[in-house]
Amino acid sequence: MRAIALIAVALAGCTAQADGPLREASSAAAPAPATLAGEWRVAGIDGQDFDEPYGIALSADDDHIWWSPRCAGQTIDYSIDGNRFEAVSPPPPPVVCAIGYPERLPEVMAAILAAERIERTPANGIRLSGEGRSLTLFAQ
Repeated sequence: MRAIALIAVALAGCTAQADGPLREASSAAAPAPATLAGEWRVAGIDGQDFDEPYGIALSADDDHIWWSPRCAGQTIDYSIDGNRFEAVSPPPPPVVCAIGYPERLPEVMAAILAAERIERTPANGIRLSGEGRSLTLFAQ
Protein backbone atom coordinates (compact mmCIF):
# COMPACT_ATOMS: atom_id res chain seq x y z
CA MET A 1 0.00 0.00 0.00
CA ARG A 2 2.86 2.34 0.84
CA ALA A 3 4.40 1.71 -2.61
CA ILE A 4 1.14 2.77 -4.29
CA ALA A 5 1.07 5.99 -2.27
CA LEU A 6 4.69 6.78 -3.25
CA ILE A 7 3.95 6.13 -6.93
CA ALA A 8 0.88 8.41 -6.76
CA VAL A 9 2.95 11.19 -5.19
CA ALA A 10 5.68 10.77 -7.81
CA LEU A 11 3.19 10.83 -10.67
CA ALA A 12 1.47 13.90 -9.25
CA GLY A 13 4.81 15.71 -9.18
CA CYS A 14 5.49 14.79 -12.81
CA THR A 15 2.06 15.89 -13.90
CA ALA A 16 2.37 19.25 -12.17
CA GLN A 17 5.72 19.89 -13.85
CA ALA A 18 4.42 18.83 -17.25
CA ASP A 19 1.33 21.03 -16.92
CA GLY A 20 3.28 24.12 -15.82
CA PRO A 21 4.56 25.17 -19.28
CA LEU A 22 1.25 24.21 -20.86
CA ARG A 23 -0.67 26.47 -18.50
CA GLU A 24 1.71 29.35 -19.19
CA ALA A 25 1.39 28.90 -22.94
CA SER A 26 -2.40 28.76 -22.85
CA SER A 27 -2.68 31.86 -20.66
CA ALA A 28 -0.36 33.95 -22.83
CA ALA A 29 -2.19 36.94 -24.27
CA ALA A 30 -3.02 36.76 -27.95
CA PRO A 31 -1.61 39.60 -30.02
CA ALA A 32 -3.73 42.68 -30.56
CA PRO A 33 -5.66 42.69 -33.83
CA ALA A 34 -4.26 44.66 -36.77
CA THR A 35 -7.75 45.95 -37.60
CA LEU A 36 -11.19 46.24 -36.04
CA ALA A 37 -12.90 45.34 -39.34
CA GLY A 38 -16.13 43.54 -38.55
CA GLU A 39 -19.15 43.81 -36.28
CA TRP A 40 -18.79 44.49 -32.55
CA ARG A 41 -20.96 44.46 -29.45
CA VAL A 42 -20.14 46.86 -26.61
CA ALA A 43 -19.62 44.68 -23.51
CA GLY A 44 -18.07 47.15 -21.08
CA ILE A 45 -17.29 50.81 -20.49
CA ASP A 46 -14.65 52.06 -18.04
CA GLY A 47 -14.18 48.66 -16.40
CA GLN A 48 -17.90 48.09 -15.82
CA ASP A 49 -20.16 45.67 -17.69
CA PHE A 50 -22.45 47.31 -20.21
CA ASP A 51 -25.66 46.25 -18.49
CA GLU A 52 -28.47 48.15 -20.17
CA PRO A 53 -31.87 47.02 -21.48
CA TYR A 54 -30.52 47.76 -24.98
CA GLY A 55 -27.30 46.92 -26.78
CA ILE A 56 -24.88 49.04 -28.76
CA ALA A 57 -23.38 47.50 -31.87
CA LEU A 58 -20.54 49.06 -33.82
CA SER A 59 -19.27 48.30 -37.31
CA ALA A 60 -15.74 48.85 -38.54
CA ASP A 61 -13.54 48.58 -41.58
CA ASP A 62 -9.75 48.97 -41.71
CA ASP A 63 -9.83 52.73 -40.95
CA HIS A 64 -13.19 53.65 -39.40
CA ILE A 65 -15.49 52.50 -36.62
CA TRP A 66 -19.11 53.65 -36.57
CA TRP A 67 -22.55 53.28 -35.12
CA SER A 68 -25.27 52.53 -37.65
CA PRO A 69 -26.98 54.02 -39.43
CA ARG A 70 -23.83 55.59 -40.78
CA CYS A 71 -25.80 58.59 -42.04
CA ALA A 72 -26.18 59.64 -38.38
CA GLY A 73 -22.53 60.79 -38.45
CA GLN A 74 -21.26 58.71 -35.50
CA THR A 75 -17.94 57.70 -37.09
CA ILE A 76 -14.38 57.69 -35.77
CA ASP A 77 -11.21 57.23 -37.82
CA TYR A 78 -8.60 54.94 -36.23
CA SER A 79 -5.22 53.30 -36.76
CA ILE A 80 -3.48 50.40 -35.02
CA ASP A 81 0.28 49.86 -34.73
CA GLY A 82 1.04 46.81 -32.58
CA ASN A 83 -0.69 47.56 -29.28
CA ARG A 84 -0.91 51.28 -30.02
CA PHE A 85 -4.33 52.61 -30.90
CA GLU A 86 -5.02 56.08 -32.24
CA ALA A 87 -8.48 57.49 -32.87
CA VAL A 88 -9.45 60.78 -34.49
CA SER A 89 -12.90 62.25 -34.73
CA PRO A 90 -13.33 63.36 -38.34
CA PRO A 91 -15.14 66.59 -39.14
CA PRO A 92 -18.85 65.92 -38.72
CA PRO A 93 -20.56 65.15 -42.00
CA PRO A 94 -23.87 66.77 -42.73
CA VAL A 95 -26.50 64.75 -40.91
CA VAL A 96 -28.52 63.05 -43.58
CA CYS A 97 -30.79 61.13 -41.25
CA ALA A 98 -32.09 62.53 -38.00
CA ILE A 99 -32.27 59.67 -35.53
CA GLY A 100 -32.13 59.35 -31.75
CA TYR A 101 -28.98 57.79 -30.31
CA PRO A 102 -28.81 55.19 -27.55
CA GLU A 103 -28.37 57.03 -24.25
CA ARG A 104 -24.81 55.78 -23.62
CA LEU A 105 -23.53 56.10 -27.19
CA PRO A 106 -21.68 59.37 -26.41
CA GLU A 107 -19.77 57.52 -23.64
CA VAL A 108 -18.82 54.76 -26.07
CA MET A 109 -17.56 57.22 -28.66
CA ALA A 110 -15.65 59.23 -26.01
CA ALA A 111 -13.95 56.05 -24.75
CA ILE A 112 -12.85 55.20 -28.31
CA LEU A 113 -11.45 58.71 -28.80
CA ALA A 114 -9.53 58.49 -25.49
CA ALA A 115 -8.00 55.10 -26.33
CA GLU A 116 -4.25 54.79 -26.78
CA ARG A 117 -3.89 51.02 -26.40
CA ILE A 118 -5.57 47.96 -27.88
CA GLU A 119 -5.33 44.44 -26.49
CA ARG A 120 -7.14 41.12 -26.38
CA THR A 121 -8.90 40.17 -23.18
CA PRO A 122 -8.61 36.67 -21.65
CA ALA A 123 -12.17 36.05 -22.95
CA ASN A 124 -11.01 36.91 -26.52
CA GLY A 125 -12.63 40.33 -26.54
CA ILE A 126 -10.94 43.58 -27.51
CA ARG A 127 -10.13 46.23 -24.92
CA LEU A 128 -9.39 49.80 -25.95
CA SER A 129 -7.95 51.95 -23.17
CA GLY A 130 -6.34 55.29 -22.46
CA GLU A 131 -6.72 58.51 -20.48
CA GLY A 132 -8.46 56.62 -17.67
CA ARG A 133 -11.16 55.27 -20.01
CA SER A 134 -11.75 51.82 -21.47
CA LEU A 135 -14.11 50.06 -23.82
CA THR A 136 -14.55 46.29 -24.14
CA LEU A 137 -15.86 44.88 -27.42
CA PHE A 138 -16.82 41.38 -28.49
CA ALA A 139 -17.17 40.22 -32.09
CA GLN A 140 -20.73 39.59 -33.25
